[in-house]
Amino acid sequence: MANENAGHRQRLRARMINEGLSGFQDHEVLELLLFQSIPRSDTNKLAHSLLNKFGSIAGVLNASPKQLMTVKGVSEVTACNLSMLKEVWRRYKRSDAEKISLSGVSSILRYAQTLIEQDYVERLVAVYVDYSTHFLFSEDFTSESIRHVNVEVKKIVETVMRINAAGVILFHVHVGGKPFPGDADKRFTEKLYFSLATLNSVLLEHIIFNSDGDYYSFVQAGDMAELSRKYVKTMK
Repeated sequence: MANENAGHRQRLRARMINEGLSGFQDHEVLELLLFQSIPRSDTNKLAHSLLNKFGSIAGVLNASPKQLMTVKGVSEVTACNLSMLKEVWRRYKRSDAEKISLSGVSSILRYAQTLIEQDYVERLVAVYVDYSTHFLFSEDFTSESIRHVNVEVKKIVETVMRINAAGVILFHVHVGGKPFPGDADKRFTEKLYFSLATLNSVLLEHIIFNSDGDYYSFVQAGDMAELSRKYVKTMK
């Protein structure tokens, strides 16, 4: 049985090397991935169990480690290996996207969509740019909750000062429901806008996505212009 399993693994690997993954079924792709953390056992049955549980290979890779470990045969190591794949892909996309200039709504949206994908927790990304709106640095703020993510304005301000950023763009995920800002989102945005303005830095945009791909832009909705007017009034 061990020899038969070894032969099966060798054949799958040879196919991948010679042909790529285009001819593979989803359960065969999962088998290849499971080989890395399950060195000897038959992974075919486990691959099918994962697909049955989560519905598709996308569902498997979107699942959290804790969710994956509810499937019999998935150890902590296996769960970490599988859930890490999406994070590695996100970092790849981010690295590739960081080459662009964030100088307009369309480029900001394209960039945001490479960073913000469907998540099982709330997530906020702060992107710091220079005076030409070129990427300088980004920070992720995540939460174990699907309801909210706590971010201190002080943390973002400290980063702005440390790297001398001219502006900040926020990308925020609402996992469920509509992407419209709640009262807490509005208060946070206003507080950050005013804090950055005192440093001669600008909150350029705050975009809220939901897990369906819809979004709310504070710029397009006129919220940023209103914050600018409000700040000018406070300075008089």
